[in-house]
Amino acid sequence: MALLVSLLVGALVVTNVPVTVASAIKTAVCKVAAGSWCDTPEKAAEGRGTSGGGRPVTVAAPQNGGQKKDDGNCWSWADWACGAVDGLRLGSWDVIKDTWDGITFTGCLVHICSHDGFTSNWSSIGALFTTDPRETGKAILDEATKPIRDDWNNGHKVRAVFRAIPTTLGVVFGGKGLTKLKNLKGKNRSRGKDKEPDPPARLDAPEVIERRAEEAGRRGDVEGAEEALEDAEQHRRELLEAAEKDQSKVSMGERAKAQATVRAAKRAVADAKVRKVLMRTPTGRWANDILNRYNVEVRYESDGGSYYIPTVNQIHVSTSKGGSKPKGERSPEDVRSPESLAVILVHEANHVEYEHTGRVPPRTVPRDKYLKSRVREEAEGTAREVEQVYELRPLGVKVGAGIAEDIYDRGYHRARRQAIERGEKLTEAELHEIGRKGAVDALEEAFHAGRFRTSNTGETYPDYYGKYWDQANGWSKPPVD
Repeated sequence: MALLVSLLVGALVVTNVPVTVASAIKTAVCKVAAGSWCDTPEKAAEGRGTSGGGRPVTVAAPQNGGQKKDDGNCWSWADWACGAVDGLRLGSWDVIKDTWDGITFTGCLVHICSHDGFTSNWSSIGALFTTDPRETGKAILDEATKPIRDDWNNGHKVRAVFRAIPTTLGVVFGGKGLTKLKNLKGKNRSRGKDKEPDPPARLDAPEVIERRAEEAGRRGDVEGAEEALEDAEQHRRELLEAAEKDQSKVSMGERAKAQATVRAAKRAVADAKVRKVLMRTPTGRWANDILNRYNVEVRYESDGGSYYIPTVNQIHVSTSKGGSKPKGERSPEDVRSPESLAVILVHEANHVEYEHTGRVPPRTVPRDKYLKSRVREEAEGTAREVEQVYELRPLGVKVGAGIAEDIYDRGYHRARRQAIERGEKLTEAELHEIGRKGAVDALEEAFHAGRFRTSNTGETYPDYYGKYWDQANGWSKPPVD
């Protein structure tokens, strides 16, 4: 018997049957045969002393030496022979039943059965790919050898040993493993109830969350930015909960970083909503490209005005129309929509392009030349604002650019009309360029005339830029001609 089982296990090892499954079969057979060549539970416990639970590992031996009691089916002197015949008979019948079950199982896979059987069997096949292979092999073998273990534990040792012979052959050459897939699905479900729940997915590091949020914001991905914000807030909550349990495990630096990540993610969500608007129009896409090309940080704040700071490459955008008013004097109507903020961002992107392409003059040039160049820059940015408004309106967006629209329109149409009156043969594209230059010229005149004031200081633009030139050149006030 030991030789036969050894040959079977050896054949499994040298064939294509996975080692883990072969080992499990060997273990299952050893449970039945309990030969001296096996690592029985008693032998396996030697050297360990205790099981996982800290209790000594012991297995109770049958009191009758393994012989079946005389139940009227066999003479007592022929117990060994009767047990052997019973084992071979029952084991062979198990194999026949399992083979038939395997045929019907396979038939159900091609829908030659009820629809419930079809879906159930394919679900069982799916369990092979969603379960640890070691668990799968063990579960199948446990189901296949259950009758043998029951015989052994109930004192029918001889019958159990001989029943193992056709059972082992059925596992290797028959459909025994296949038929037990039905039980595998249920077994995995029941085991899942007893197992500890899977740990939650590990969150990205704060710096990774912040980077995800910023990238989503820059491409106008509102959903992606909001997901990053959720992760940032969850990370902060987990830190606070850990700190409540043990202050020593969470440093102040970690808390500060978590808080900063949440703030950055909130800015990214706001930025994404505005960039999403930008991506809807040609002028908006130009602005978004400029901001991303030069890696500009955009900050949305309720206080102050909207402006670009070249030294730190930051744009500050006021989310309130009354950004220069005290907070107590602002109303809900003062809050700007993402569409309105997109118009402002187009203007500031113009400043970014001027700065990074070397079109901003140094403050060492003559004062009048410096002022003219800076005011022209403002006029160009305001023209882009108006063009963004014109592109948004056909999309159903209600947004305006104030008096700049009227100035732009008058300058645009005046320049076109004058070109036509000169009798020049011009294409529509050429007329448009002439009209646009006329619009920028008209806006520049309006800036010099003081019709526009800065959002952060309330000054006229000649005064605003003149002050900077004066400071750079050591003058407390403009020189007198």
